[in-house]
Parts: sequence; C-alpha cells; structure tokens
Amino acid sequence: MPKIYQCHSTRSNITKLQVLDNTLVAYSTSVHGITILDFEEREPKKSIVNRSLNSDVTAVAFSPNSKLFAFINGTTLNILDIQTKKTVQTINTHDELIDILAFDSSSTYIIAGSQNGRVLQYKYNKPEILSRLCSFPHNRDSIYSKFKENENYVSSLAFHNTLMACSGYGGAIFIIDLHSQADKHIINHKRSRIDALCFIDENTLISGNNDGSIDITPLNDTKSYKTIQTPLSKIKQILILPNPDYILVVGVTNILTIIDIKKFKIVHSKYVEFEARINCVDIFNDETIVVALENKKISYIELPSVDKLKSLILHNSIEKAYKLINEEPMLNGTLEHKILEDKFDMKYKEATKALIHQNKTLATQILDIYKDVSSKQVMIRNLFIAFKNFRRFHGLFLEKKYALAYAMCSKYEPLKQTIQYKQMESVFKMAFANAQRQVMQGNIQGAKNLLFEYSTIIAKKPIIKMILNQNQEFIDFLNAVKKKDYLAIDKLVNSNELFLQIPNYTSLMDEIDTKLENIEFSIKSGEIIIAKKLLFSLSNVEHIKDKLQLLNLECKHYLELQKAYKNDHFKSCYTILDKHKSLGQTELGILLEKHWKKLMHTCEEFALKGNIKDIKKTLGDLLHVESRRSKLGDLIRVSFHVRINMLLDSKNYVACETIIYSYLDIFGKDSEIKQIMKNFEKVSSIKLALSQDSDKRVSRDNWTHSPIIMK
Repeated sequence: MPKIYQCHSTRSNITKLQVLDNTLVAYSTSVHGITILDFEEREPKKSIVNRSLNSDVTAVAFSPNSKLFAFINGTTLNILDIQTKKTVQTINTHDELIDILAFDSSSTYIIAGSQNGRVLQYKYNKPEILSRLCSFPHNRDSIYSKFKENENYVSSLAFHNTLMACSGYGGAIFIIDLHSQADKHIINHKRSRIDALCFIDENTLISGNNDGSIDITPLNDTKSYKTIQTPLSKIKQILILPNPDYILVVGVTNILTIIDIKKFKIVHSKYVEFEARINCVDIFNDETIVVALENKKISYIELPSVDKLKSLILHNSIEKAYKLINEEPMLNGTLEHKILEDKFDMKYKEATKALIHQNKTLATQILDIYKDVSSKQVMIRNLFIAFKNFRRFHGLFLEKKYALAYAMCSKYEPLKQTIQYKQMESVFKMAFANAQRQVMQGNIQGAKNLLFEYSTIIAKKPIIKMILNQNQEFIDFLNAVKKKDYLAIDKLVNSNELFLQIPNYTSLMDEIDTKLENIEFSIKSGEIIIAKKLLFSLSNVEHIKDKLQLLNLECKHYLELQKAYKNDHFKSCYTILDKHKSLGQTELGILLEKHWKKLMHTCEEFALKGNIKDIKKTLGDLLHVESRRSKLGDLIRVSFHVRINMLLDSKNYVACETIIYSYLDIFGKDSEIKQIMKNFEKVSSIKLALSQDSDKRVSRDNWTHSPIIMK
C-alpha cells in the first residue's frame, strides 16, 4: 500500500479540490473561501474571499483552464476570475435551486443541475440562460408514475470535447453535443442513482452507481455494457489514471479502488486507506494523487512513477523494477515496461546463444540479474533444462531424424529458439511448397516422397494427411487462393479448418486486413474512388460481408455529403452528418462541424443581445436543419427572453407585453417565460390578459411552425 503524506490542513470543510497548472492546487471550503496552494512548497500562495462564498453555497466548480471559479448561493450564480479575484459575472437562476455545477471542456459554458431536475447552460460571461439542455426524469408518463417533484435531482456531469453526459432522477444518462444538440442519447441501465460519470473517449462512458457498481458503456452500442461490482458504497468520483487502461474510483469511504477497464477487473480493491472519509480527489502532474478528506486535511500519495521505473532500469536494478511493476499493475504497458521486457528478451537470446555453444557459465552470468525475478524464474529454469538435451537434439538434426528432433522441441520449447530448429522449419516449408506443386501436377506419390520424413511428426501430421488424402480439395483450395476466389475459399475453409494453416491462406488474410485499413483511411480522407475500388476487390469475401456492407454504405453517404457540399446545400450537409454519425470522423465532416461551431458562437452572442434578425441572417437556410432544431430553438428563445428583459429595463411595457404574447403563440408557456411574465407583472403593475389556451402544453419544437421565425 502506498505511503500517505499529509500536505495541508484547513479550517473548514473542503467542498472542491482541483489541480490547476504547474505547481498549483486550488481548493474551496464551506466557510473560508478559496485557497491556491503551491503543492511543491506545501504553502498557500493566494486566498480568495467573497462574502457570498459561505456555508449557504450549494455547488462549486473550477474551470478546466484553471482561470475561473463558479459557485451558487441561493439563486445567484457567481463566476470569479482566480487570478484577479474579481467577479466576472453574476447570474440570477430565478426559481431554480442549483445542486451541481461544472464547466464544459472549453471553459466557455457553465452547466448547472437544479432541484427541479433541469440541466441548464450558461455562458460564463453573460447573465442570461442560454439553454435548458434536458430535464429529469426523462419519462414521467410511464415508469416514473410515482415520481414526486420534491424528489427530483441532477446528480452528475461529465464532458469530452463538445460532448456532455449528465445523469439525474431514475438513473438515466443523457449524452448531448453542446453545439448541435443533435441525436441525444438516453442510457438507462439501472434505476439506481449515478453520482459519477467519466468519458474515457468519445466512444466510451463510465458511470458509478449508488449500489457500488461501475458500468462501462460503449456509446455506439449502449446495450453491450459491462458491469464491475466494487467494494465501495455510493461511488461519487471516477478519474482516468496516467495509464488510461486504469481508473481510480472514489466512494463514500476512506479507500481508493483501482480498476482495469480493458480487462474489466479490480486491480486494487483497497489501493490506499486514509484516516478519514474522502471528499474529493485530483491527480497532480501524472505522479501524485491529491486527496481532500472530511477531517479538513489534504493528503497525497505518490503514484507508481514511470520516472522511478526508468531510473531502476537505468541503474540495472532489474529485480526492483519487476517488483515495482508487480506491485503497481498500472505500469504495465508503459514504454518503460516494454523497454524492460525488450532488455530481458535480448538477454534471453544471448543466454540461448551461449548455451548453443555449450557455455553454461556465460549463460548463467547473463541471466544472473534475473535470478530473483519471480515472473522469469520458470522461463529461465526451462531454458537450462532444455539445453541439457541440446547435444542430443543437435545430433538428431545432423542425422536428419526430424521426427525425433521435432518431438524434442515440443517437449523442450526453448530449443525452438535455435538455428537448427529454424533451419528445420525452413526445410519443411520448402518441402511442403514442392509437395503442393506435385499435388497440383497430379503426382501424389511425388508429394508423399517429399513429405514422408515428416509424416510421423505430431504437429505436422494433420496437414500432411490432408494434402495427401484430400488432394482434390487441396488442389481446389490452392486454385481458389491463386484466383482469389473468396467464395470457394470460405466454403473449403468451413469444411476443413486445416486450410487455415496453409501459408498461402495466411498471406491472403493479411492482404485483406491491409485493404480494409486502406479503405477506412481512404473514406476518412475523401478518396472514395480508391475506397470503392478496394471494396470491389473484396466483394466476395464472405466472412467480412457485414463489414463490407457498412463500408459501402459509408462511401454512399460520403458521396451524398460531398455532393451537397459542392452544391452549397449546407442544410443537407448537416442533416446527412447527423443521420450518419461516422461521417463526423471524415475530413469533410470535421470541417463542417468546425464551421457549425463558429456559427453557434456567433449566434449565441446575437441571442444574448436579443438580436433575432442577425441570427436568422447568419444561419440562413441552416435555421431549417431539423436534426439540430433543439439548439436552434434555444437560440431563438433566448433572443426573445433578452429582448423582453431589455424592454422591461427601459420601461417600454407596451412593446414588452406585445412580445410576451408573440412568445406564447410561438413557444407556449414554458418555465422560462413564466418567470419573465411574473417579473413583468411585478415591475409594470400590468396584469397580462391570457387566454385559456395559454396554459396548454406545446412541443419544444413548436417554433418551427411559426411564419414569423421561419419566413
């Protein structure tokens, strides 16, 4: 178990801890503000105090770029500049009581989860809400028939590039692209609460449940998820370790657990045990886990260091290096681990060469450094045992008694490392190739004569028997391979698996794999003519027909995208991209999404100024992209909200009232306009004249039917 070091003590409970940059670690407390800690010096560098940053704060967040800090007190969201200590923005959340906050990956947006189950999006430097991204529970009419409003919640948030994942009441997970809001995914493996989410990459999401289980979900096939039961209760944080095959899991306990997500197993159920329960954790410089504890202390442990492993290898402390890897599986697969194994392989070959020359003393000296490495002891022992029989093996080789020589190699595997064995294999391959030619010419006896001396070798017997006894099938197979008649090849392989061992077949399979890689690369780079030519050459390969079908469809869809792009039909471009997600990885798809992101940033600025006209002008025909109407609708809504508030501030109540009625006709009475109407009646003392239909619930996409917006 790693040694625990105490770093710092605080005067009040730590609510959030985050590594900033270089040597700095920041933490916030329930009463005493924010402290910036020089982690290497273990000394506070800066304190940030704000009268609103007190025990009434319900949620806090540091930005990924380490520049901003956000916190919610009551219904006021405050954003501070960490460097200047000044308030960047204050945002009124109105009736929304916020329990969870997070910045997105770009540090541009603040995402807030409310007690009403709403996930709200704000820009860090603007006072208005930008979007209501989703709401929990996601299905109130069926499985949540017993749902009560006062039990609602948003429990976790995670980000990867433009993607956001959030979970709330009922254990559902929403996956949303913040810029397009197209094709929202809903995952609902279980009903238990999820307090921890973590993206491994754009295709994999990990969720931590209140029952102590971890779910690893591939986003392209959410039903094929894997569950790992941990010893923790109520998992509340998941972090990717420097070796991305491993994650660190934090629960409502005093222990840290490490899981191998490639092998789906727990590596350390109790990697380290602290004196108190854990509040939050972060990783410093890929080498140190910094931990804030409930007893107001900050402790840390040193991760298995790649630099330490490198130093042990450099100083030839091989036993210690292997011991470190055995104790810390997270070092498996690192470059230094591969260097260590390559070094052993080289020494093993040197020792083998010494034993071939009957120099046991030299071989012992070469491998002496590994004598106490437990993982290598069996391999080394078997090497010396094998070479006790080398003289006998060499004699059989010289006498061309290959059957007996092969039998010895089967019993003593290290003998296969010798030149003699390699020469035997080379001679056999030549004999087998010549036998193939004899069979093709109809000279079965000639083939038998060539392979006779190998006919008693256990490893060779099945394939020799097949070539001699099923010679017609063998001839058909060779002809099929030569002609690349994939249908015939698959049929023959299915009837006799021994054909899989034929060198001609393995070479052909390698060629197919290379072609598939080239097809995928060609599609991504837009070289569809090359891709289709390669696809045609593989059109009869039965065992990859499903893969070929998908690649052919991808070519077809790419050509549709390319045609739309060349004809300046950008609306069609984004419709195609949203319908066929794989196109987003192509060069053209990446270019189009980059353009969309730029448009959205421009339109968000217009929306936050109440400028609907310029939004419509900027988007043009893109306002009609049906698959992205959720994002587009939010822009139009925000424009109305801001415009109404601007008129209200200028006391232009008549125009304000007119726009409210227009909003109700276009969007219906949603929660945002209800708050605005309430404020309007309070400020203006004017009672809005609402019809009975105004309370009628309408679709969030109802705005697409409005001639005012769409003309």
